[in-house]
Amino acid sequence: MEVELKLKKLYGKDKASIEELLQSRAGRNLLPYEIVFNDKVNWEELRDQIKDYYYKACIIYSNFRYLVKRKTPLPLVKERISDRDLRRFFEVLRALN
Repeated sequence: MEVELKLKKLYGKDKASIEELLQSRAGRNLLPYEIVFNDKVNWEELRDQIKDYYYKACIIYSNFRYLVKRKTPLPLVKERISDRDLRRFFEVLRALN
């Protein structure tokens, strides 16, 4: 299944399959942020394939939901975001603007 990417600048392409994203290091690092910011894709359908990335996206979303506009919210997880993920979140946010 091909996904239209929201973080196009960071991936260097407009579309990619989930398999492609999981095979590349950049794809694996950015996938949780793609899930957080890209609500055009029904990530629930792909949840079995991307279970760990989806959970990490829920943690990120739970910590910063006031900064993220989504039509359908992600499940809330009461867990703190790591310092590394915090820095990456703001890098991604800057790249989107």
